[in-house]
Amino acid sequence: MEEYTNLGPIVDFDLRPCSGSDDNNNESTSPEEAEVQGNSGGNNNNNNYRQSVIATCSGVAKDGTVRLVRNGVGMREHAAVEMEGIKGMWALRRKLEDGDDAFLVQSFVRETRMLGVMQSVKEVEMDDEEDRGSGGMQEEEEEEEEGGALAEVTIPGFNSSKSTLYAGNLKVGGGGDDLLLQVVDDGVRLVDSKTLALVASWSPFSAAAKDDDSDDDDEPMGYITVASANESGQIVVALRGGALVYLLVEGGGGGGSSPTIRRVKRVTLGREISCVDLNPFGSQSSIMSDGGKDGNAMDETNNDAQTRKSQLVAVGLWDDFSVRLLNLGDYDGPSSSVLDQVLCINLGRGNNNGSGGGSQLAMKDTDHGDEQLGESGQHMMARSLCLVTMDSQSTNSNSIMSSSPTAPAGNSVDMLLVGLGDGKLISFVVNPPKSSSDQWSVHSRKEVSLGTQGVHLIPFQHGSSSESTSSGSCVLATGDRPTVVYLTGGNAGSNSNPKLNYSTISLTVDDDDDDEDEGDDGHHASHKNISVNVATPFRSSLLFSSANAHSSSLCVADENTLRLGVIDDIQKLHVTSYKLGMTPRRIAYHEAGRVYCVGCISGLENGGEANQNNCVRFFDDSTFEELSCIHLEPFEMILTIESVSLSINSPPRDGDSRGRFKPTDNTSPVEYRPFIVMGTAYAYPDEDEPSQGRVIVVECNSGASGNLKSDSEDQMVRHVRQVVDLPLMGGIYSIAPFYDGNILVTCGSKTVLCQLAASVVTPGELLLNHIGTPHHGHLISLYVKSLANSDKSLQKCQEKKQFAIVGDLMRSIALVEYYPKHQLVEELARDFNSNYCTEVTMLTNNIYMGSEGFNNLFVLQYNPNAKFEQARCRLDTVGQYHLGEMTNKMIGGSLIMPSNNTAGVPGATANGKLSPVKTSYESNRKVDITIGSQTLYGTVDGTIGSILGLGGKTFAFLNALQRAMDAIVRPVGDLSRGHYRAWEQEQKKHGSCGFIDGDWIETFLDLNRPTMERVVKVMNGDKKWKIRDDGKGFSARDDSQQNLMDTDDGMGTDGPASSNASTTLSVEDVLGAVEEMS
Repeated sequence: MEEYTNLGPIVDFDLRPCSGSDDNNNESTSPEEAEVQGNSGGNNNNNNYRQSVIATCSGVAKDGTVRLVRNGVGMREHAAVEMEGIKGMWALRRKLEDGDDAFLVQSFVRETRMLGVMQSVKEVEMDDEEDRGSGGMQEEEEEEEEGGALAEVTIPGFNSSKSTLYAGNLKVGGGGDDLLLQVVDDGVRLVDSKTLALVASWSPFSAAAKDDDSDDDDEPMGYITVASANESGQIVVALRGGALVYLLVEGGGGGGSSPTIRRVKRVTLGREISCVDLNPFGSQSSIMSDGGKDGNAMDETNNDAQTRKSQLVAVGLWDDFSVRLLNLGDYDGPSSSVLDQVLCINLGRGNNNGSGGGSQLAMKDTDHGDEQLGESGQHMMARSLCLVTMDSQSTNSNSIMSSSPTAPAGNSVDMLLVGLGDGKLISFVVNPPKSSSDQWSVHSRKEVSLGTQGVHLIPFQHGSSSESTSSGSCVLATGDRPTVVYLTGGNAGSNSNPKLNYSTISLTVDDDDDDEDEGDDGHHASHKNISVNVATPFRSSLLFSSANAHSSSLCVADENTLRLGVIDDIQKLHVTSYKLGMTPRRIAYHEAGRVYCVGCISGLENGGEANQNNCVRFFDDSTFEELSCIHLEPFEMILTIESVSLSINSPPRDGDSRGRFKPTDNTSPVEYRPFIVMGTAYAYPDEDEPSQGRVIVVECNSGASGNLKSDSEDQMVRHVRQVVDLPLMGGIYSIAPFYDGNILVTCGSKTVLCQLAASVVTPGELLLNHIGTPHHGHLISLYVKSLANSDKSLQKCQEKKQFAIVGDLMRSIALVEYYPKHQLVEELARDFNSNYCTEVTMLTNNIYMGSEGFNNLFVLQYNPNAKFEQARCRLDTVGQYHLGEMTNKMIGGSLIMPSNNTAGVPGATANGKLSPVKTSYESNRKVDITIGSQTLYGTVDGTIGSILGLGGKTFAFLNALQRAMDAIVRPVGDLSRGHYRAWEQEQKKHGSCGFIDGDWIETFLDLNRPTMERVVKVMNGDKKWKIRDDGKGFSARDDSQQNLMDTDDGMGTDGPASSNASTTLSVEDVLGAVEEMS
């Protein structure tokens, strides 16, 4: 049974960028940057393209909480020690079948150190007073506790004066001898696991290294550069000069003979070898193929999966954008097929990697390899390889990994993962040959970006396969964004196909303070990003409690620190709740002060009116400890909170007693500082609408440089101070950061521009003034939004146009512009439809989205180049969609870490203006996936959803797929998807337009193969998937074919070439595109 935390009702939410690697972004903004960036200190849009944590206001009265929703996997740190320069780590057991690891091998430059798990007994000390106070009951309890600790040990058989390239456990021979393996640059060493003494060795420089009858013995041998092995005794080492040597451990067992290392074969690959891996596959198809082709593939005396031999070795080369799979079959002399190439996988897209023909593919790669490497910096070489059988973690996945007719059935999939030097991870599904005439093949290529550092891959087992329901093989990808790669779906009884998932690891730090008022779900912990250079799974019942017996414990190290911890359950979202004891109404994250600002309403606990003891509370972003509280006046309620960066202007030369500016005033900003701006209203019982309100400016800074040493120091120096307030005639419904360090305020039916300035009378005092002429013409101005907090490059192109949108209670959305020369806010265009707005947001300067009271979403477009004035003053409706839930908040951002290909300004695309030069493999793609804006929304029912802006060709393709699925796929209960998503408002109802139903599109991945083929056939017959769209919709008049295009003009097009016109879609094309979107 699965349990999910209810987030509803979500009254408000905000985004907090993950700390850790992004801590440098917390530094204060310089005046020069602030002048270009506008309100750079605000957090709403400035962090759109950093992985974020969602903080929601949920619940009512005593059940009111703040919920932190994060994506990824948390690792709870159990121990940490400063240790620099770790280059590699491996865990060793005394016996292969042991459940606990005994040694942790650490490789440094020119040395190797070993840590061993030592049993420790510690006394439980108690004060005399405590003993007497407890009545002596504790005297009968045990005074000693058994535990464990890691201490430095020595393994005599290991070479500690060399850097270790590989270490692991082996079990070979008739008696099943347990051995420890160490590979260093000048040889291979076997150590008895009981005596820890050296029992066998092999060196590339010794005469024994040339013990077979191959014809390459006269070639010079070099030092070992990389190595890999498995537990059955297979060892592969790479030598300088591009030589690959296959070794096999033999002998030992009950006969009393010592194990030996036999060199099986050596080949030269022509280039230096960067990485190797020979981990055996464990899926049923691989085992059957193994048994059919190689009778000795399984150990004769032990058929356990731990001693299964590998049929393949994967090899990556320097200066080569490919991976080679070499055979490890039976050895029959020099002419054996051992180490013969069975498949060469070109890592670029658009290449036919699914077929065999190893020599032919190798020739193709050799001819074009240098050309590919020179085309793009994205073509980085393989730095790490991992052959692994992935096991499904759960059955609740709603989307799948790309499948093919030959995909393995069941919950295990054989995969090849390739980590590149630029932070990308490429995965393939590997199909073994089913008969002697078949060949190895790969399919379902998938590429993701995990950061900027090189990726190293470490397979590990999550949970206990015998007892845990979420057990399975996973892979840890190291780097500046360490990620767990795992498989979901595809289990027995599940309708979904398996899908590869990626969850970023964040460090979880528990709060040690025991708060008596803490509820059951008041578990306090902070999460921050960490970078991982090397890692290894490490299990020990002495080091970890029994509660973590079925969790995965890892040792990870960065440049300075070694950490030992346990990772959480592998799932997509994690929710942490913090009880408030009162109703939360508004929340904002203030990055400069590292606090959450929560506006709360009191008085609802007993069914009374919310007019007393209302307050704004400030919580630490790590421990969630309350730092301060600002109590509001009687009948005063919080309506809006924003974290912004305001410019402090020079004192006005001309003005009234409050310093209000005259139109002739020319002020220059002298400083930008981060503030928290709050809007309130006085809710008197005899008033239907508030007639008074305040704009309150609060400062909460750390008082330090931002690089704080600890949370305790951070709490000591932070302080909250009310700077200034501005009373206005009406409720302050919304505040938006605006250009030049100003703010826009909606007060009743007016939209007012406010500015912060230094006082003339009192030095150091600040005044908040409204400047210019406010904008009228609304019933109640509930919302105001602008793009002033967007990226710097976007700000530069918008310096001449200071746009904002205003959402009205009944009159939908209006576009306004501020003219600094005249200090005037003027309406440019409006939507003349009657929409009861519940939230609005700006996607681009010309595209706006809103939600209304009938649970619909609508998108408007401003056309400033229209020929007639009547068209220029009207916002055209280009999208309508029935969401089915009332939306309370929209904010730009994402829960996942963005890909480096698309991170940047709103409208950044993988194939748009930011990447105008296409690589050879990209040009072969039939479907271009172009993403514009990314918007998160929260609803009353507790739903958190994502809305993506689409490029023209992407929309055309997905719209065609949606129509084909509507025609072919039968929904559950025969309920019409089109009927449910139709726009419905009072007496008006018509089909949705301008939107793609992402949930419906992702169900394509769960269809069986025949149904997929029928859907693709309808798409090819429709032909509209390849219509070139300029971002303004199809040329046809059908409203259902309008496009929600919020990328820049020209994005998502390929130029004049139209290769798609002569092509047809395949199932693999559609699978790849839908998976990339999901």
